[in-house]
Amino acid sequence: MVLDPNFLLDNLGKLLINVGIFVAIVLVGILLGYFIGAIIAAIVKRVLNIRELKEQIASSEIISLSFWNRVITAIGVYIKWLFVSVVLNYVVESSLDRGLWYLKLSQYTNTFQNFMGGLGVFILFAVVGIVVGAIVYKIIKAALDTLRIEERMVKHGLHDALGGLQLTKVISGIFMIYIVIVFLGSGVDAVATPIGQEGNRLVVMFHYLIWLYPEFVLGSFIIIAGAIIGDFIENRIKASRASLASDNLAWLVQAMVIFFAIVLALPHFQIRENVDVLTDSFKIIVAGVSIGLAIAMGLGLKDAFAHWGKKLEKRI
Repeated sequence: MVLDPNFLLDNLGKLLINVGIFVAIVLVGILLGYFIGAIIAAIVKRVLNIRELKEQIASSEIISLSFWNRVITAIGVYIKWLFVSVVLNYVVESSLDRGLWYLKLSQYTNTFQNFMGGLGVFILFAVVGIVVGAIVYKIIKAALDTLRIEERMVKHGLHDALGGLQLTKVISGIFMIYIVIVFLGSGVDAVATPIGQEGNRLVVMFHYLIWLYPEFVLGSFIIIAGAIIGDFIENRIKASRASLASDNLAWLVQAMVIFFAIVLALPHFQIRENVDVLTDSFKIIVAGVSIGLAIAMGLGLKDAFAHWGKKLEKRI
């Protein structure tokens, strides 16, 4: 069989033309989508950069202007590629009658569009969650500041009980984190439900985290209370004039209080194994310290007790 050169040239020419048209359609979809996305992104960035909104963010203690600017930049990049996915998928699906190439490509462009849409929903929930969390943080901290908690802690020498952290900021931050987690979980649900991925590991993880977080908060409050009480007792022992009071004894009592608080908090962090061992160890330590103190007091105050006994004997 002899191949006709003209036949080969004609088919090669048609193939090159089809490839050229295919590449041109893809490029037109990408460039047109990016151009439209750039326009929309510029509008959105302009809205997010309004002076009133930036002033509110600047007054917040949890979101800095630099972080907000990075968020705006990321949103702008996302919007550009979102429109690239939408326009490219539209252009490709409008050309399905041109052949199998376009049908195959449409499967990928459709997947890309669905992914970008779901990512957008998640980003929206994340940004709203951060903003709402920051607002709640500011409200709770302002309410706690009216109670002058930090002033009272400084007055009683408890300002360093949490390692330099302010109690009002810690409490406000705990509530803010919970709100952010709830919004992130809602965002994951909004993405997973339409595509039938409710049982996805990431979705299950967020549901589990939302369910466990109140327990984590309770455990954290127990440890915080233990740290404050331990610091308070330590200060009182150091300030007392008792002969047995010393820095070592004050530190030991503080460590015992904090240890007891940690033991009580462990079950709330879902750590239930070997907690009984720690409790028993704590009881042994307390018993040992108590016996040691009793012996020390007996040896140190034996002369005083003898003198008191002689006085009592004379009276009798």
